[in-house]
Amino acid sequence: MRRQQRPRWRKWLWILPVVLLIAGFSGWYYRAQAPRNQLRREAIQIATKQAGLTQVDQFYWFTHGASYLTVAGTTKNKRPVYVLIRQSNGKVVVLNQKDGITPAKARAQAATYQPKKILSVTLGERRKQVIWDVSYLDQNGKLGYVSYNFKTGNQVQSIRNI
Repeated sequence: MRRQQRPRWRKWLWILPVVLLIAGFSGWYYRAQAPRNQLRREAIQIATKQAGLTQVDQFYWFTHGASYLTVAGTTKNKRPVYVLIRQSNGKVVVLNQKDGITPAKARAQAATYQPKKILSVTLGERRKQVIWDVSYLDQNGKLGYVSYNFKTGNQVQSIRNI
């Protein structure tokens, strides 16, 4: 006795919804990232115009207190800089990267809190001093922040168990 074959279209019937689901999720994710991508493009444009950046290495969005957009990159003179842009008024501050600690150093210093996961390291300004702000999840899954002075590397503030 011969076994009856299923029609080929049945195989494609379940694949089509999976493809549509993936396409829908991708479209949703793209639209959710659109405001951040727009801010990034604008910040890079300002940094290129105001500080003469020729190469962009990193983008940071600092949102604790006043909101700052920071672009890390290299100028025409091959000088590595951070360009801080205050989002509310567009004020631009250019910092030499060599004048302060690196994000890797801030991340390493935050390791003393034994985080389960470091969520972000951002550069911004608080109380007239430039800081690296490290956000993390502790071993209990609670949110924590620790801030380090950009120039000295000294801890400025620590908020735990949020």
